[in-house]
Amino acid sequence: MINWSSMTEAQILLFALIFLRMIAFVVSSAVFGSPTINTPVKVLLSLVLSVVLFPVVKVGSVDYQLISNEIIGLAVRELIVGLSLGFLTRLFFFVVTMTGDLVSISVGLSASQMYNPMLGSHGNTIDQFYSTIGTLVFLAINGHHMLLSAIAQSYELVPVSSLALNVGPFAEMAVYGQSVMVMAIKMCAPVLAAILLVNLAMGILGRAVPQINVLVTSMPVTIMLGMTVVFLCLPLLVLEMNGLVEITATKLFAVMKHL
Repeated sequence: MINWSSMTEAQILLFALIFLRMIAFVVSSAVFGSPTINTPVKVLLSLVLSVVLFPVVKVGSVDYQLISNEIIGLAVRELIVGLSLGFLTRLFFFVVTMTGDLVSISVGLSASQMYNPMLGSHGNTIDQFYSTIGTLVFLAINGHHMLLSAIAQSYELVPVSSLALNVGPFAEMAVYGQSVMVMAIKMCAPVLAAILLVNLAMGILGRAVPQINVLVTSMPVTIMLGMTVVFLCLPLLVLEMNGLVEITATKLFAVMKHL
């Protein structure tokens, strides 16, 4: 047990560094960093998790010989590590939101805007629907447990007492961000293909029967077919989301091992 009333100066500095990484992670993470959660709640959660993990980090590979002129460098390093890990956890919801945007644009419902509480921005109805499904899938497979496990293991994989920080994984994060677009296109590919076929059919119909107003007729047909394909592909979408969470977790732990 830690005697909190008789902590040394080195222990207080160590706890401050742990708290800095934790609060940076909580603020920038996917679930805990939602704008719908009040800032005092985020600070309290970061403080509680830091108190719980402090004895484990102390027993681990942390060196108490902290030099006073390295405190600023250590603090900046902890903030960078926490923000980087939190950003990686958000990539799952970025893919889901991007998929909803692409589907809504292709169907023709991009003008209907709603507030997205997960990302703190405005999106359309399809985007909100996909975000809701993604949140339910994320919680159903215990994605929030994965977040807590990741930040707990980060103190073992990325020790607090070292100033060294490998910048190589940041390039890998950029490459992974590029692959996010490919994942989003794959997830909305059935809807895009169906809408493309409908547009081709309506174009041919408009040329064959000029009396038909294609611009007016194609809108309800496109929306009806697009929404039908969306609901028919929901099981496949859930499977893709499960695989996306596993890929995100793998990338998260891979980045931590090389930081």
